[in-house]
This record gives sequence, C-alpha cells and structure tokens, in this order.
Amino acid sequence: MNTHQTTVRRRLVRLTASVLLFGAAGTLTACGSSADRREYGTGQRSIEAEAGEEFTLSFPMAPTQGEWWYVVPPEPDGKVVRGEGDREEYEGSDGSGGGDGTQYFDYEAVGAGTTEIRVLHCPVGTCVGKGATASPRPDAESTNSDQAKKARYYTFEVTVRG
Repeated sequence: MNTHQTTVRRRLVRLTASVLLFGAAGTLTACGSSADRREYGTGQRSIEAEAGEEFTLSFPMAPTQGEWWYVVPPEPDGKVVRGEGDREEYEGSDGSGGGDGTQYFDYEAVGAGTTEIRVLHCPVGTCVGKGATASPRPDAESTNSDQAKKARYYTFEVTVRG
C-alpha cells in the first residue's frame, strides 16, 4: 500500500469514527457531554477538582505536520484520577489543507489526594516512539535552537477534594 492510499484510508477511518461518535453523542446528550468538562492547557497546569468531576487536558496539534501530544509515565495515581481516554478534533477539510486541530485527554477525579499527569509535546521530528513510550530524540535537543520546535514535557498537578 503506498503513502497516498494509507493517508486516504486514515482519513476515511477518522471520518467514519467522527460520524459514529456524533451519532452516539446525540443519543447520550441526556447523560452529559464533554461540554460539562473543564478544560486545561499548558497555560494552567494546576488543577483543582471535586471527586466525581470530569476535566480535560486540551492541546493544539497539527498531525498532518507530525505534531502530537502523549501522556507519559509516571502514571497518575489511579486512586485520585482516572483516565477516560483521548480524542482528536480536526479543523478544515482535506481539500483546503485542513488537518490541524485539538487533541484531548479526558479524566475523572475519583478520590481525595494530589497527583501529577505528565504530557509530552512532540513537534515534527522531535520524538521517537508513540503513546506512553514516546520520548524526545536525543539529537533533537542539540540540533534545534528554536524552543518552540523542541519536544517538551508539561506536568499538571491535580488536587482532588473528597
């Protein structure tokens, strides 16, 4: 399978998943939605929540350019917060060069305490691996003097009140 076919297949899978998710969201509206969640980004890394409250870490991304965000070890304390998955939203269309968007990591505060969630930002070509195994490329730090283009860790401190 060539690169074009792979790209087309990925876009079709994302479109299908979006359509299914949209339909599911419509049927679950009475149960709450992601709109009920508070969102936090790199500008606010101290989070306070009540047990049972849901929140989201939200980051701009450009996957078509190879930019991704990953939650990396150490894992947050499962007695304090529970990860509820991640999702992506894309802007624009394939025909207009779209593909930038937002990457979300959803959590629920489950019990009193404090924990940390560690996230790695990987601009194009700065990381190796994916998901929890992602890490900055050793040579990315030394060859790139532009701070905005370096892989960077962000730590979010989450305090949950019982």
